[in-house]
Amino acid sequence: MAPSSVDIATSTLIALFVEAVLYGLFILLFALAMSVLLGKRKRSASGTRPLLVASITMFILGTIHIAIDLRRAMDSFLYHKNIAPVSTPGYLLKSTAYAMQTLVGDSFMIYRVYLVWNGDKRVLFPLLVCLLGGFAAGAGALQSFAATKHATTGDPIFLINLHNWIVSFFSLTLFTNATCTLLIAGRIYLINRSTAASATVFGRGLGPAIMIIVESGAIYSCALVILLALYVQGSYAQYILLDAETQIVGVVFTMIIVRVGMGLATDITTYAGSRSGAGSGPKFRSHVSGARSGGPTATLELSPRAGVSVTTTQEVKHDGDSGEGQYVYTKGGDMWHSGHGEV
Repeated sequence: MAPSSVDIATSTLIALFVEAVLYGLFILLFALAMSVLLGKRKRSASGTRPLLVASITMFILGTIHIAIDLRRAMDSFLYHKNIAPVSTPGYLLKSTAYAMQTLVGDSFMIYRVYLVWNGDKRVLFPLLVCLLGGFAAGAGALQSFAATKHATTGDPIFLINLHNWIVSFFSLTLFTNATCTLLIAGRIYLINRSTAASATVFGRGLGPAIMIIVESGAIYSCALVILLALYVQGSYAQYILLDAETQIVGVVFTMIIVRVGMGLATDITTYAGSRSGAGSGPKFRSHVSGARSGGPTATLELSPRAGVSVTTTQEVKHDGDSGEGQYVYTKGGDMWHSGHGEV
């Protein structure tokens, strides 16, 4: 292994600065995400519970990770301790937080694929295999970290037995994230093309929704590719990306909630229930602009039970009517009427 051009003390200091900036952004986005998820209009929506659990878990893990990194920086610069060993309790806890953060992010990506693809087992099975493989690789890496307690080399992180586990973990999570991003964006794109009406998510076209998903997946994937390349090259600069990744996972996750949620607050009207009267999660439709717009619009509905469905909405204006038009909802070939105004 070629010697690193950046020593561990320098990379630790730079990593702490980068991680602190990202953690500050994470705090802001986490607060906004909680405001969106716990807002008065969405408290009864069961679909927000997985988002709440995942957001809070990620924030706790991110906080643990940066706290340990701060302690390691203090050990290096104030107490002049050697922080290269990977078998210390602090490093093991930090690595556990990183692995759990990554697996939580991957799990929720797979959950989103489950919703968008209506639970198609042919799509989910390979992703679940990769997730389990990532869990096994992470556990193997942690066990190997602990086993280096008596290693004589000065760079235990680059030992060959650790190298194989770490590369396997990075590769599996990269594949899982990239595949989930493409599957979600592709599915929404296909729904958009197959819908004759103008499909919307939260009252907006599906193009911005696809871009949000692709951009968020690209941010994490690009950082992971750089991290993998630096580690394979044997550079201590990999610690900069490694520490940043823990916060990036949380930032990307909460960024999606905030970007979608802020648009949701102004562009849609929320209604609950279904034709049978039993709600299956949050449903949304866009405002009808203009009394005589007449053109059909389609709303993409995403719920934990129903998966993805498209509801076509058209305002019917009768001659001589002085009130508002009636809304006719068509879903899956069936049709039912709402009363005047909103439901």
